[in-house]
Amino acid sequence: MLLLCLSLPIARAQDPVPVTPPQQPGALPPTRPAEAANDADDHRIFGVVPNYKTVNDPAQPVTSIGTGEKFQLVLHYFDPFTFAISGVQAGIEQMKNEKESYGQGALGYAKRYGADFTDAFTNELFVVGVFPSLLHEDPRYFRMGQGGGLRRVGYSLSRIVVARTDSGGRRFNVSEFAGNFTSGLLSQTYYPRNERGIGGIFSRMTVQISYDAFFNLCKEFYPDVKRKLFHRNQRYNSVP
Repeated sequence: MLLLCLSLPIARAQDPVPVTPPQQPGALPPTRPAEAANDADDHRIFGVVPNYKTVNDPAQPVTSIGTGEKFQLVLHYFDPFTFAISGVQAGIEQMKNEKESYGQGALGYAKRYGADFTDAFTNELFVVGVFPSLLHEDPRYFRMGQGGGLRRVGYSLSRIVVARTDSGGRRFNVSEFAGNFTSGLLSQTYYPRNERGIGGIFSRMTVQISYDAFFNLCKEFYPDVKRKLFHRNQRYNSVP
């Protein structure tokens, strides 16, 4: 009942990207500036951080994606960056002796690495794949790409609570919250006993949702930063 109530449409939420019906056979896609095309094809922030769930060009018509495509986005989790960042996180936890029951040494590190990697994967699985498919929500981030900086910051942060539906509507982002909660529930099966409980679930939810909000900001402004750096380098290289 709670999920049903939360999934009612949010009337005042705004989304800058319109949904259009599929193109007729043989129709050519609308053209766009070369810079926007390059941004849309850039799936790594600064060539490192995976960024496959962003629609960069707000001027382009957007069609919904199906269940198979949503789970394809989940599979991008298995990226060298993910393996590396999980290793760094596990190393920091070991130095601080977090998840103390795992112990130290190679075995303790392996347990921490496995827990951290699984945490992030189940989060991706439920937030991007399972719940968006069941609830017909679109897990991608749709950039505003224009307007004042504060307005864009507010928009990017609001996407944590406002989801775009497959039909182009807007409603409470059930997938973000239900997905994180479900991921936290699963962590109870492999976390040390002294770190289990509802408090730990909500603590991990808070951390992950905060991370998602921060990453929304990166998705919103990265193309602008990249464009400025690219133009600056071009001007520098053009000086005789």
